[in-house]
Amino acid sequence: MSDTTELTAAILTIGRLTLAVVLVPADSTYPEPGARLVAEAQRVFPTLPIMLVSPREGGFSRSYAQFDTTNLVGAIDTDRIAWRRYSAVADTRPAPF
Repeated sequence: MSDTTELTAAILTIGRLTLAVVLVPADSTYPEPGARLVAEAQRVFPTLPIMLVSPREGGFSRSYAQFDTTNLVGAIDTDRIAWRRYSAVADTRPAPF
């Protein structure tokens, strides 16, 4: 893993849940590499739940998250999200304990 994490994402509020939605290729929405990509995105959004979504193809998007997304996927239209680039530099300092 590199020292810098860069991704295309948006922070959305759906109902009472605020989450980070990260744009990834469709083949990244499976448990592996999805779990690794969620862990990397947590460097950028440490306090938010993270959902990976792929661009809309053939009328639908694929998604992956480590929580139940059943009530969320219908509210996410990747064609209408104002995506932006985010990055975070890894903290390489030793732990204080």
